[in-house]
Amino acid sequence: MQVNIWNIYHRLSYPNKIPLVKDGGATIKGVRWIVSKDLNPDMVYIGREAEFFADITGNTLIVHRNDMILVQNAEPEEVFNEVSSIMDLYQWWDEALEACAAKPNGLTEMLAASGEIFQNPIFLYAPDGKALAIAPGYPPSIHWHWAEILEHHGLTEERMSYLKDAIGLTDVFQDRKPTIHDFCQEDEPQYLHCSLVINGYMAGHFVIFAMCRPFEDGIETLASRLIEHILRYMSKHYEEYNPTSHTSTILSAMIHGRPYEEKGLFRNLLGWDDERDVYQVYLLKELVKGEPVLLSRTCLKLSSSLQGGVVFQENQLLLVVLNLSRSARRPKEVEDLLDSLGPNFCCGVSAPFQKIRQISRYYRQALAEVIRCKEQHLRRSRGVDHIGDHLLSLLRADPLNETYIVPELRTLLKYDRQEETAYYETLRAWFYSGFHPTSAAAMLGIHRNSFNYRMDRIRQLIPFERIDTAAADPERRRINDYFYSFMYLDSVDSL
Repeated sequence: MQVNIWNIYHRLSYPNKIPLVKDGGATIKGVRWIVSKDLNPDMVYIGREAEFFADITGNTLIVHRNDMILVQNAEPEEVFNEVSSIMDLYQWWDEALEACAAKPNGLTEMLAASGEIFQNPIFLYAPDGKALAIAPGYPPSIHWHWAEILEHHGLTEERMSYLKDAIGLTDVFQDRKPTIHDFCQEDEPQYLHCSLVINGYMAGHFVIFAMCRPFEDGIETLASRLIEHILRYMSKHYEEYNPTSHTSTILSAMIHGRPYEEKGLFRNLLGWDDERDVYQVYLLKELVKGEPVLLSRTCLKLSSSLQGGVVFQENQLLLVVLNLSRSARRPKEVEDLLDSLGPNFCCGVSAPFQKIRQISRYYRQALAEVIRCKEQHLRRSRGVDHIGDHLLSLLRADPLNETYIVPELRTLLKYDRQEETAYYETLRAWFYSGFHPTSAAAMLGIHRNSFNYRMDRIRQLIPFERIDTAAADPERRRINDYFYSFMYLDSVDSL
């Protein structure tokens, strides 16, 4: 294990000691007597002050690279023995942490083994606020916040919401190395925080509270070492600390096109009949700029409320896959449940679909609706409500689409704009009415005779043979050419 000069300084029992620290790097591995040559940069050296400075005696220097500690009125042999004991303590601690990896309650054992090192309470909690491990031996009386953690075995939802606003919990979650923070109130102790990230997923948070004693210089080095052991343990027990289930792992693979083996899991575990059942995707995004704060707790809440569905986190989104055929809740009830989450989330909803293997495209549809929520400041957006917008975006996406317009319709529309007539919309009504003059006239709000007059004029203005052929086509295939052209000309001003 490697420590820095501060870790040694704060454990020295001598009252008169002066740190002369320039770098403070955590590269100290052992203790050696000072010699005049061949200094090892990974060692801390101890010798009489006279060996470094002429005409000065009676003091001892501890030297590591550009860092020194001057211990006044101390014999080098005594200082050497004490520093050796300090290094032995750190080495014992490191070995104790290694041994905890084989224990079933390894995280709690690690915190217990670290009591002498930090002398402050340590708290590990999952993204939803529930405790992964709490340092033993610290009574509730040390602080009201610690008492609350012990009582609820973690952070309550109300406390998470408060911290989100009071201390910018979202920004704190960005810590990828041990970082010391101040609470919003001046009389509150500092805390050291580091997010626990495994395989790119936010698996939890590491916190040390300075409730028993102020933080010492160099504590970040020791915290980093403990966190290394914690992450190694959590990675080894990934299934336990991974919030997603086997089903969500497969669904995630389906969404992103990764290999997967389903082997009847949905039928065996959830009772789904993929040949008949109908599904729907709900995608929730927490309305924060950085790391989500309430997402994990919301995931647990929805998981317990939506039987017949799968709820899991996908990156920084919350994904709900509901089997409409098996769920006890109807879509309206599901949306009411989502409304109960308050203003913290927006939601994109896909259209219903069959065959779970098609989830990738409907996930993308729900994601597009989440983006629509952000752009238009909506709480919820449904794919089925924006079919026309999607088709319009497809028409505009490729300039080649304009070249497939039926030429006669473009000619008719141009004539209308020049002469202020309504022949284009008359022909469109004739198509949309299924070629029934009376119905088409009613759609236009004109008399049947007026409609017939317009149709006669249209036949004079444009070739009509292909239109008559389309109207007589029993399979209606050619009519789609005109429906496409009407949709494009109505939606995109191409003239």
